[in-house]
Amino acid sequence: MAGLINELLTVLNEQAENYENLLALSHEKRQVLVQNDVKSLQKITNVENIIVGNNQRLEKQRVRITRDISTVLGKNESDMTLSLLAELIARQEEHPALVAVAKRLRAAVDELKEVNDSNKALLAFSLDYVDFTMNLIRGAADGTPGFDEVSAADGRSTLFDAKQ
Repeated sequence: MAGLINELLTVLNEQAENYENLLALSHEKRQVLVQNDVKSLQKITNVENIIVGNNQRLEKQRVRITRDISTVLGKNESDMTLSLLAELIARQEEHPALVAVAKRLRAAVDELKEVNDSNKALLAFSLDYVDFTMNLIRGAADGTPGFDEVSAADGRSTLFDAKQ
């Protein structure tokens, strides 16, 4: 049993490290979004994809190990959580390490969610700005921008469409 717990701890620590790396990249991504640096954004996205792929591999290992631990403990695999496992091994020497990695994972995932939500808002703002700029360009290209949905003279779309 101790071997399975140690194997699980190794996988969870690697996953926590991956989430912390994704968090650092997300902070970097925020600055890149503000600076509108598309090349750097692409590089960050490529690195993120590599980390996510690695985490998917680790997740498969974690599921396998959790299944084995559930079998040994006679518990239902779908009910097995880190909290429950920590309770079940409370008297074993691996308990403090399991609790620590669980806290580390929770903190990294929670902060990553917050930063990603912020980045999502920045991306939405950038896309709105691009859309607005494209509307300006279209209006300038065909002559006279207007404020109604369709220009009365020739039926073309104008600077400010109905969505805005």
